Amino acid sequence: MSTVRRILLSIFLLSLLPGILPAQQGQPAAETMMMPEEFSNTLKQIWSFLKSETETHLASVATRGEFETSQEFQRRVTDARQQYVAKTLKYGQDQNLGERVFPVLFKAVLESYDADRQLFSISSKTVVEAPYNIPTIECRIRSNPYVFLADSIRAGYRTSSLYISLPKGHRWQVARDMARAAKADEPNVSFRVKFTVGIAHPDTRDRVVIELDPRELALVNNATQQVFWAVPLK
Repeated sequence: MSTVRRILLSIFLLSLLPGILPAQQGQPAAETMMMPEEFSNTLKQIWSFLKSETETHLASVATRGEFETSQEFQRRVTDARQQYVAKTLKYGQDQNLGERVFPVLFKAVLESYDADRQLFSISSKTVVEAPYNIPTIECRIRSNPYVFLADSIRAGYRTSSLYISLPKGHRWQVARDMARAAKADEPNVSFRVKFTVGIAHPDTRDRVVIELDPRELALVNNATQQVFWAVPLK
C-alpha cells in the first residue's frame, strides 16, 4: 500500500472515532448496593423526622387558647395542618425520595439443586428492620408476591421487618454449570430488591404514611454484578 493510501486510510479511521467513543464512555456505572442495615437506618431517619414533626404539630393544636374563639382555633388548626403536611412533603423532596431507588440486598440461601430438572431451591432468611406503626405514623408496603412487611414482638419490644417469601414451589431454573458456579460463590449471591420510598398523607387525619414500593426482585452476584434472573414487581 502506498504512503498516500495509508495516510488516507488513517484519516478515515480517525473520522469514525467520534461515533465510537461516546458509546464506550456511556457505559452505566456499577450500581451501589445497600446492605440491610443501611436501608434500615435510612427508614429510621425518615420515621424519626416524621415522628418529631407530628408530635410538634399535635402539641401546637392540642388546646384552644383562653382568648381564642372556636372559629379562630379551627382556622389555626387548619393552617397548622397545611404547614405540617407541606413540611413533611418537602422533606421527602429534599431527600429525593420521589426519584431515588434503593437496591437492597437480602442474602440468598442456595438450598439444593435438582440436576435432572435443573432446578435450584432458593430462599432468604434476611430480615430488614423497618419502622413499626404508631397511631400517627404508619409504614406500608405495596402488595406484591415476594416482599412483605410484618409486625412482631422480640424480647418484649415491638418490631417491624421486611422479608422475602417466594411462592410455594418456586425454583430457580438454571443450567448445571451456572448452578455449580453460583454455589461455589454462594457468600456473594443475594436477592436484590429495588425499593422506592414515599411520604403520604392519605386522609384528613393527622397521620402520615411511609410508603415502601418494591419495583424489582432479582437474584444477583453482588461481587461481580451478574444478574441471574430478575422479575418486575410494578
